[in-house]
Amino acid sequence: MKKLTFSSQINAPRERVWEILWGESSYPVWTSVFHEGSRAETDWQEGSKVLFTDGKGSGMVSKIARLIPNEFMSFEHLGELKDGVEDYSSAEAKGWSGAHENYHLKEKDGGAELSVELDIDDSFGDMFLDMFPKALQKVKELSQVQKITPFIWFDQQAEAAVNLYTSIFPNSKITSMLRLPNGAVMNACFELSGESFLALNGGPMFKLNPSISFFVVCETEAELDNAWQKLLEGGSVMMPLDRYPWAEKYGWLQDPFGLTWQLSLGKLSDVGQKFTPTLMFVGEQHGRAEEALNLYASIFKNAKTDGLMRYGDNDPSGVAETVQHAQFGLNGHKFMVMDNHGEHHFQFNEALSFVIQCETQSAIDYYWDKLTADGGVESMCGWLKDKFGVSWQVVPPILSKLLGDPDPVKSQRVMEAMCQMQKLDIAGLVKAHENVSVSP
Repeated sequence: MKKLTFSSQINAPRERVWEILWGESSYPVWTSVFHEGSRAETDWQEGSKVLFTDGKGSGMVSKIARLIPNEFMSFEHLGELKDGVEDYSSAEAKGWSGAHENYHLKEKDGGAELSVELDIDDSFGDMFLDMFPKALQKVKELSQVQKITPFIWFDQQAEAAVNLYTSIFPNSKITSMLRLPNGAVMNACFELSGESFLALNGGPMFKLNPSISFFVVCETEAELDNAWQKLLEGGSVMMPLDRYPWAEKYGWLQDPFGLTWQLSLGKLSDVGQKFTPTLMFVGEQHGRAEEALNLYASIFKNAKTDGLMRYGDNDPSGVAETVQHAQFGLNGHKFMVMDNHGEHHFQFNEALSFVIQCETQSAIDYYWDKLTADGGVESMCGWLKDKFGVSWQVVPPILSKLLGDPDPVKSQRVMEAMCQMQKLDIAGLVKAHENVSVSP
């Protein structure tokens, strides 16, 4: 046997890359490079057996020799799978026995470095030299597609807002802007310091409010002061820029478009994300921040609570035992929640929602069912509200491709089909695009 080594630098958190590697819906996608329909049958526990199959009953029998979540996975190959039967005794099976396949993940350059070491039979060397780089490229592409993306609803101000935001923060850009025939912007995709956002000119139906803000880590005072000054022009101060117990310099403002920002001087490594959506539970939702955190952690993979601070018994700024501040991760994306008992005349609404990208129909079904359970509300076109009133969009990445088809007839058929759906159906959208009749 010989050893092959491959590596890839990925602009995504380690937790996100780990989920892509071993997630139930994503594993078959990147391993389809080797076999269409491939899958891994295991409980993903150290010491457990794994059946790596091609979807037709053939493949490899292995075990998880070592597992350190988000850092290291080692498979030891034991034998082969032939027509659904495990084979440990044939010459071919013995040829693989004891071979290892190791995956290492470490933080590097603000992202993750993935390296893979393979023990390979000489006769398979050329195949893996050709295929494995393609598989790792697929892992990279899937990892760098932001799984949960903030979606901001504007009233004919999306272009001005996006231009302002991308001019303020470093490493920011507009990645696409779709215009209507009259030249007006319909929607825009943009990045702020490498993080993805979506914007829509949706009209006056929904208004942005402070129930969801963005906590922004600024590593220099000059960066913070510049962002504060430019975002505040035409906006209003919610908490003045000053020294607070939690930050040497911090301020909360509402910009001229209604979006709210919490700017804080600190280290990016303390949060792990420059822009963190922060959900504030007020009014009828007050006291439910921890309940929401627990619900989201039960739904999304690789959930991790980084810290939770409660109000004390004698704290005049909040109700005892409710959440003063909590930070947690979902699929490698950071969120914050807080309870606020003050008198506020706003609640969560559709003006700021979160888009969940789902590669498969089973993933769409999973998130849709979980987020609409126990009081959630289904809407149209892939939109829903969870039991707390927070808005989500559960969509497949292929939707933007279908809607963006240069053939206006095809794209219009997709739009019309989507507008008839509550939960999005990938097969139905594709059939509409190809003008294939859908069976009743």
